[in-house]
Amino acid sequence: MATTGELLTYNQLSEWRKDNPCILAGYRQETHSWKGCLQGLCFWHNESANTWSHLLGAIISITLLVRGLSPNNLPVFERMDVIHAYKTSKTASDDGFDSLGMWLFLLGCFVCFTCSATFHGSLCHSHSVAAVMNRVDYLGILILGTLNYFSTFHYAFFCHPHIRNLYIFLMSLSGSIGIYLVCAPKYATPSYRRMRTYTFFALGFVVIFPFIHAMFKYGPAHVSQAIALEWLIVEATAYIFGALMYAERCPEFWFPGRFDFIGSSHQIFHICSMIATWAHYISLSKSYQFWWYGAGSGSCVMF
Repeated sequence: MATTGELLTYNQLSEWRKDNPCILAGYRQETHSWKGCLQGLCFWHNESANTWSHLLGAIISITLLVRGLSPNNLPVFERMDVIHAYKTSKTASDDGFDSLGMWLFLLGCFVCFTCSATFHGSLCHSHSVAAVMNRVDYLGILILGTLNYFSTFHYAFFCHPHIRNLYIFLMSLSGSIGIYLVCAPKYATPSYRRMRTYTFFALGFVVIFPFIHAMFKYGPAHVSQAIALEWLIVEATAYIFGALMYAERCPEFWFPGRFDFIGSSHQIFHICSMIATWAHYISLSKSYQFWWYGAGSGSCVMF
């Protein structure tokens, strides 16, 4: 097993690896091989927390997705009010989007966390591989950001699927534009770090308008229950806090070297993203419960 003595300091890095001058130590040596990158999973370095946190997130996401797709496990999810075959109703939105939307969300989580874990695990490979994987990392983030709210739009406009479909189309279009801006080689360099971060903020603002529309159309009280607004607020708070910490390199900016191995801004961003996705998962389960078992009762008569 490698020791910290085999790790590099910031000043020993090649120029292409110098991204955060506030992280002073704990860098792996360049391996120029995927086998060497995999060996990095077996010892602690300054990317271990980033790699393992999202590797765990990917495992949880794919486990939930596979269990949800398996007919033998649907009763388990029915009791949890999460993934469940939709119930038919003459007046409710009965196009199967309850299950499909949740599966797309979990797929987005799996893709995002897998891309992220692979990127952080491969940072010691080579300049060319790291550059490609950097774009893959942001691609995963934008895929999740795009798929994330399909189900929420479904529950916000449960009784008007044509409106839901319009906003899903607009979200898909915005996400595609974001993917181009972030993944183009020009924008993958460290000098565009803030621009990439605030691109995600812009994508987030695209989400706001459909909810404002729903509030005016159905009333704040109804929409708050229909989309489990309190959990979406938890999600948004986690994302915003994590993104700001990452963009401003807090806390390592104030205490260089103290958070090299644990507690750096990027690691905080990872933990916040996992909290946010879990909050979204809960919001979807509560929205499903509202429309099929709660006050909504699968009925659109009121609208």
